[in-house]
Amino acid sequence: MRYLNIIALLISASLIGGCSVLQGGKLLAPESFGLTPVTPSIYVEAGADEETRVKLRDAMKKAEDAIRAAYGSVNSRPIVHACVSEGCYEAFGGRGSVAKVYGDRILLSPRGLNWHFLAHEWSHAEMRSRQTLSAWWHMPQWFDEGVAVAVSEAPEHSESHWQFLVATNIPRPTREELHTFKSLRQWLGAVHQYGEDKNIERKAKGEPEINPVYAAAGHELRPWLAKVGSNGLLAFIARLNDGEEFESAYQTANPAVQGTLRDKAAQRP
Repeated sequence: MRYLNIIALLISASLIGGCSVLQGGKLLAPESFGLTPVTPSIYVEAGADEETRVKLRDAMKKAEDAIRAAYGSVNSRPIVHACVSEGCYEAFGGRGSVAKVYGDRILLSPRGLNWHFLAHEWSHAEMRSRQTLSAWWHMPQWFDEGVAVAVSEAPEHSESHWQFLVATNIPRPTREELHTFKSLRQWLGAVHQYGEDKNIERKAKGEPEINPVYAAAGHELRPWLAKVGSNGLLAFIARLNDGEEFESAYQTANPAVQGTLRDKAAQRP
């Protein structure tokens, strides 16, 4: 049943992601494609040294703690696949990113071998495990990414990075624009538009990396999550599962927005 769920997700996502998503199907048989087990839930590219293996085990523990803190418990048990070369990462469909998740299969690039990016992808898997297919399908991509950014605490997507973008006047999405990134295609389009897919080139030139879209999502979701807490997040997910529209559930789960709505209602004649 677990494999059937992953395959269903791969087929659905392939309509958007194309060949890269289908390449991720190879993670169902990692040892057949150059990965070796570290633990039953961690695989690493053959030839990785012991230091990398120890690092991955530690990252798994820290990421699990982060998921538990955000969601109150841990439902999902993803299997992690870590590449120590870019060729390995590309072979599994990871071009142009730092890490990816296919159902409950997480793929890490050499640039993402830390608990932050592991927790980010694990948050996607955890969110998915708690939703009905309909709720997951209709949830905006910006929200899923924003929760993952907040949970992961990655410096690359942090509030400090957001303030750097503001201080240096680097183009970034407005809150209103962020909320239009509902589909994966729209999200990836924004990542390209704002140049986040050019960070490898920036790093090679010694230029600072920028992540305006991910940082914007984190900037939006951190205060929301701080106000609702894990219980509020779970209640919000339950409302989506019951068929409530996203915007309604999102606005009324946020005390600040709810207060604003009450104020506006009180001002009406």
